[in-house]
Amino acid sequence: MKILLINPTGPKVGMDFFLKAPPLGLMTLAATIPNHQVEILDLRNYDYSAEFVEKKIKKSDLVGISASTSMINSALQLCQFAKENDVKTVLGGYHGSLVPETALHPCVDVVVRGEGEVTFPEVVHTIENSKNLKTDFKSVKGINFKNGSSLIQTENRPLIDLNDSPLPRRDLVKKYDYHYFWATIDAIESARGCPHHCHFCCEASHWGRGWRFKSPERVIKEFHHMDKSKQWFIFNDSESTLNMHRIERLCHLIKEHGYHRKWKSCQGRVDDIVKYPRIIGKMASAGWKMMFIGIESIHQKSLDIIGKRISIEQIKTAVKMLHDLGISIFGSIIIGNIGETKEDVMNTIKFAEDLDIDIMQFTPLTPYPSTQLYQQARANGWITNEDFANWNLVYPIMRTPDLSTKEIYELVQEAYMDFYFRIREKLFGSFFVRAFWRFLKNPRYWWFFKMTRKFVLEGIKTAPKFAAQFEHNGHLEDQLQTAAKSVQKIVNN
Repeated sequence: MKILLINPTGPKVGMDFFLKAPPLGLMTLAATIPNHQVEILDLRNYDYSAEFVEKKIKKSDLVGISASTSMINSALQLCQFAKENDVKTVLGGYHGSLVPETALHPCVDVVVRGEGEVTFPEVVHTIENSKNLKTDFKSVKGINFKNGSSLIQTENRPLIDLNDSPLPRRDLVKKYDYHYFWATIDAIESARGCPHHCHFCCEASHWGRGWRFKSPERVIKEFHHMDKSKQWFIFNDSESTLNMHRIERLCHLIKEHGYHRKWKSCQGRVDDIVKYPRIIGKMASAGWKMMFIGIESIHQKSLDIIGKRISIEQIKTAVKMLHDLGISIFGSIIIGNIGETKEDVMNTIKFAEDLDIDIMQFTPLTPYPSTQLYQQARANGWITNEDFANWNLVYPIMRTPDLSTKEIYELVQEAYMDFYFRIREKLFGSFFVRAFWRFLKNPRYWWFFKMTRKFVLEGIKTAPKFAAQFEHNGHLEDQLQTAAKSVQKIVNN
């Protein structure tokens, strides 16, 4: 069969302006069906005309789409067009796992729940060979489908050993230019799930309870298949640092095979970092240059309420440790935690600035379906926007007892504008200038200057579009251009 796997479009908001990541899930699924003609179409990161997309769908026998909640409207539109042309549709990704009723949509033939390495090829085989799909689908574990107006959910599929997952089909996305702040990237998955169960997190509902990982040897095997011309090897795990002894072994193998020259980034927790300073040091020497950490709030009460199970002191200690080692920090803070007032939120924003976090993401509290937060928000009538396209971690879709959605969005605006642009401080308050001087002072950060020219030039061009989401200052673009010229002059000299 001709199978088209689509990464659907979604609203370009927040940090999407600076990141283009490969659809690793689709690349892995493509590897599970080697006997079929497979193509990957990335609509999230690249623009195609509607006519081009429709032509691709018409030529396919089956369309598989992986969608998060903010992408689901776009995904269903693609399914609509596919069904109008008698093309079978398979939906996967987070949203289908979180909202079982998605399978009742008239244009969706079947939804794959959770991981699809075993389920998806079985679905493809069933569609290709069955004379009665409604009957034969019942024997496929891990799917949802409809029978008339009834929702059918088959038995859960046992979780796989991640070491048995096939190597992703990287050849299918070679035509795309993915980047991490304009430095070229390739991506790897080394673990799935998370055992911590933060109240806002939907990892457990999609991947199942617990945390699973690939062995260091399997990770290195995958490194051998990655594009060695790329500057970054990005770990897209929701939690990479839970088993630090695995990381220590991986660092040893990375050096043994010469991969320490590749810059690496992963997501970690501050409690893991402060508990294993020696291993964090080994990560730095093995090429780790960035770590994503969830800070969420400066208020311990808020951290406890959301089930984060970290402390403020651990956050401070972890940030200092990483900075001392030349590991930059991509931090995340939630705006509008339950119980926080406007003053509380402003204190958290100032905390991120005082810590000198390298890159910050500020997201409104969002109750994704199936989470504990969702149940609480639904029961209390806090959800104010039911359009899933707006559940994109920029526009608030729920209020809290202390803050309206309008107030939360104004705080998101304030957070981004103050952290990145600091208009009141004019040129030298700009994020680009602050970061440049801070990196210059620490020799461990000099790796950054290998990407400075493109980072500055592309970043300055993109910054006005990014800032337009959050402010209405007509002088911002002029200020950013002035900052760019100043930094460019320094780089040239």
